[in-house]
Amino acid sequence: MIRDGDLLRFTPDEIDQFRSVGLDATSIRTIDDFGAAVAKWCDLLEGARPDLLEKLARAMAEARGVKLPPKLMVYDGGTREDGN
Repeated sequence: MIRDGDLLRFTPDEIDQFRSVGLDATSIRTIDDFGAAVAKWCDLLEGARPDLLEKLARAMAEARGVKLPPKLMVYDGGTREDGN
């Protein structure tokens, strides 16, 4: 990646690497464009492969030395199989 202020340029190899995981980097020109593309990619990944998104988030947090909050569970409104 080549960065000049707020502008970004990627090498063809970097674009191919992004493409291999489903991220289209061909139209990214600024840091904000990159952030928007990654956010869109994460939203798509969350719908298709939430387990993979969780692994990526954990790996990124570990690399930065931070802890993720505990995983939240969906509350079903109090319905249970035993009728209580």
